[in-house]
Amino acid sequence: MSVSIAGVGCSLMDYLFTGVDFDGPAFSRYRSRAAGDGGLEPGHLVFAEDLERFSGRSYRSVLEEITGGESSASRNLGGPSVVALVHAAQVLAGTDAPVTFHGVRGDDETGAQLADLLQQTPLRWERYEQVPGETPFTHALSDPDYDDGAGERCFINRVGVAGDFSAADIPDSFFDHPIAAFGGTALVPTLHAELHLPVTRAHRGGTLTVINTVYDFLNQSRHPENPWPLGNSAETYAATDLLVVDAEEARRLSGVEDPRRAMQVFRDAGVGAVAITRGRDPVLAAAGSGRFRELPVTEFPVSRLVTQELAGDARSAGDTTGCGDNFVGAVLASIAEQMLAGERRIDLAEAATRGVVAGGYACFFLGGTYLESRPGEKRTRLEPYYRAYREQADTPTKQ
Repeated sequence: MSVSIAGVGCSLMDYLFTGVDFDGPAFSRYRSRAAGDGGLEPGHLVFAEDLERFSGRSYRSVLEEITGGESSASRNLGGPSVVALVHAAQVLAGTDAPVTFHGVRGDDETGAQLADLLQQTPLRWERYEQVPGETPFTHALSDPDYDDGAGERCFINRVGVAGDFSAADIPDSFFDHPIAAFGGTALVPTLHAELHLPVTRAHRGGTLTVINTVYDFLNQSRHPENPWPLGNSAETYAATDLLVVDAEEARRLSGVEDPRRAMQVFRDAGVGAVAITRGRDPVLAAAGSGRFRELPVTEFPVSRLVTQELAGDARSAGDTTGCGDNFVGAVLASIAEQMLAGERRIDLAEAATRGVVAGGYACFFLGGTYLESRPGEKRTRLEPYYRAYREQADTPTKQ
């Protein structure tokens, strides 16, 4: 039996700038003053065009001022969809669970660089179409000392050719896979506006549907007072088996402040299972209908072993970019493994445990994507952290 995963959504080149001071004068000069005004905000994303309108300057000059003219510390494969799928493909390598990405890239140098990086991963990307135009990219600004040393990032994005990718561009074969993952579609605006169409089609066909979100700057700037839409939200939520969001996205999508109440909003709308990542605070997860086993609202703390090692020399080797995306990739891989094992209903607690470990491990390397030196390397490296996490006496703690 094969349990393949098909993913669609945001893929781009990440250029990481480390050592940015979010409390320094340069960053503060371009910091947001009102929701959706185009200014910078730690933990959030802004489009380069909006930052130019906010600042009255060219984007490149703003970037040079904030970074002190330093070049990017790394160039990496990025995007909430493709990063998660690469992790899943790395963990599932050698099993009967292939992972395929569907999307679009430009015919420029950045697109060629992305192709070169993808060739170094086990992800299948024959559906990653090349079209004329600019490949999407993000400049990630990282302040490792922000929030009392927890670290944070700020993202500046150029949509490029992804702006025209729509639900009609998803081939029929996408809907033949047992698992469909829709990642970071807010950075693929046309697809995002009609997200209910492919999610509903997949769900009705018996595919397990997973949505992981990204900060929706476009809808935040248009209507900051309203909850963010996911296509036709009512239809999208009703067809979503698992929704993975961070705390800010949960608040903006649900329209309520408390994450536990937000989970109930999503569940009431028909979502089968929900996971909310919260940085160094415990992940919240709950399930109870459809494809997942019953799980009351449960906390999954961060890995103690990861925290201990980050307090030492390991902290200087990486950053927090891609922690959430790797969490999603591990959850997807766990779902596939459980389905391969014949499980009729998925254990979200086990999937979230794998996710916390993978998300924490992402702090040990720069950027969201880990490029293996040999097949199976990443899974091997993750195993001792998984075993240590399972031994944490207070994991999980039911509320």
